[in-house]
Amino acid sequence: MRAGIHARGQVWPLSFFVYDASMKLLDRYYKYIRPYRFLYGWAKDSYSRMQCSARAEEWRKKGFRGAKLDICGGRNPLNPKEYLNVDLAPLPKVDLIFDLRERFPIDDNVIAEIFSAATLEHFRKGDDLHILREFYRILMPGGLLRVSTPDIEAIARGLLAGDDLDVVNQHFFGKYKGDETDDLDLHRWMFPAKKMIETLREIGFTKVEQIPMDLGLHDPKYNYLVRAVKPL
Repeated sequence: MRAGIHARGQVWPLSFFVYDASMKLLDRYYKYIRPYRFLYGWAKDSYSRMQCSARAEEWRKKGFRGAKLDICGGRNPLNPKEYLNVDLAPLPKVDLIFDLRERFPIDDNVIAEIFSAATLEHFRKGDDLHILREFYRILMPGGLLRVSTPDIEAIARGLLAGDDLDVVNQHFFGKYKGDETDDLDLHRWMFPAKKMIETLREIGFTKVEQIPMDLGLHDPKYNYLVRAVKPL
């Protein structure tokens, strides 16, 4: 039985009372604490970086064999317990920092899965082709690739249909998130879904298909999801 305190005929977990007391204490002294709240953010980011660094080092010792990568997960990585977050920007939740436009610092045929959402549109066409080839190179035979990116055809249809102009522009040109990453957040090139499928097949992927955009990460009206497998 979980530890708790009886109050008004109910059993309340001890953690509830600790939390309640903590909030009352913060409310009482907030005007004194407020000028130093930046320290909380600094401590939280430092702890996150420490965790990510340790996780990356653990996988590096194993040569990243069997690892799963979340490409440019940035501030909101996909399931950090399962995926290593790769990014160009040294954000607090990033595990591996390297330039995707260069050769990835990972050996051939070692990665089990790559997830890339809202990434490729931030690069020029030539860089995108390089990145997709690098995905193929580092994936182990039978490895899975999932790519999600804005659908330029769907965005164009939305514009012509009179959809919300702010939403349409955000998908065309990118969303401003902050000065630190403003240049990286711009959109530079987008593949229609059919062209993405064709390109992945040309690189060597098999079982390439568009699947339902059910990730819950981006608007399925303006984004697509493609799955591909590196052949055995």
